[in-house]
Amino acid sequence: MIRKSNIIKGMLAIILLAASTLPLFARAQVRIKDISSLSGNREYQLIGYGLVTGLNGTGDKSRISIEMVRGMMQKMGLDVEPAYIATKNVAAVIVTAMLPSYGREGESFNVTVSSLGDATSLQGGVLLPTLLKGGDGNVYAVAQGQISLGGFESHQNRGSGNIQKNHQTVGIISGGAIMERGVNDKFARNGKFSILLHKKDPTLTKQIKELVDKRYGYGWANIINPGEVQITIPLAMRDDPVSFAANIEEMTLTVDEPNRVVINERTGTVIVGNKVRISRVAISHNGIRIAIDETAPAGNTTSNRRRGEEKTGSMVSVQGETTVNDLVTTLNALGASPKDLIAIFQAIYAAGALHGELKIM
Repeated sequence: MIRKSNIIKGMLAIILLAASTLPLFARAQVRIKDISSLSGNREYQLIGYGLVTGLNGTGDKSRISIEMVRGMMQKMGLDVEPAYIATKNVAAVIVTAMLPSYGREGESFNVTVSSLGDATSLQGGVLLPTLLKGGDGNVYAVAQGQISLGGFESHQNRGSGNIQKNHQTVGIISGGAIMERGVNDKFARNGKFSILLHKKDPTLTKQIKELVDKRYGYGWANIINPGEVQITIPLAMRDDPVSFAANIEEMTLTVDEPNRVVINERTGTVIVGNKVRISRVAISHNGIRIAIDETAPAGNTTSNRRRGEEKTGSMVSVQGETTVNDLVTTLNALGASPKDLIAIFQAIYAAGALHGELKIM
């Protein structure tokens, strides 16, 4: 009978053996728009508080919801004593949203609604009109509508408990906010805009400048910092800066593969870059002994397993200019588990022998 652990190890060996022969992060042609954004293309945070009504007895009993219901009724000309207000079908909520860039009056966008008190579910609730304010205290939008949770909650017989899918006290309203006030954004207000890289990289920043210089001439692009290139719009294009920016965004450049090892300890996933190198190092882990000698002839990779010596384990010798893929291939030939691989990579990185970035998810 085939053991499940052996199947898992075999599958991992196949995946990582393929990684040793294929460049996971090959040099690729990408558009500038795929690795950057334009200055001004930003969203603004909005927040407000309000009431959700129509709940099926799952509302909150906190004092804040009672006061909010009373305040709402007073604004409508009805004064009710707090003792007569029941809030089991009402919930106090916080409403948050991101105001779209270059938004204009009348434009709709999504909002997120989350319980503020001790409500057990917002299922079936309706958000009453809620003012959404920005960081400057001004009202930019009004939100209301039916809340969507994307889940459910059902009650079973006594002693059987309840069945619940997804979180019941946070929901969204698609297109639930209407913009009442724009942010007065204007693209390239001073005849300039900036290309902002998603990840600050001096090499990519220089490549973008050189591309613009090659197409439009020297002086239209200037490097501000390792993640920003400022573009000056030619006079002939000042009346249509968006088209000029679109032309630049469609330019392509070559992106080098990252020297990176990505590890997900929860799932046992290991992804390695094709050019990550390992210096001379010796490691002993769970009976597996690893020796890497970069002074020996390249391409000479050997592994020997000693029979009847479970305590001493296996001896792995990786020689020459060694990549992570070489090491992975050799370890999988010895049946190393995902847990072993993760521990070994972390140890090599801590010893300073892994020439690349180690990212743990």
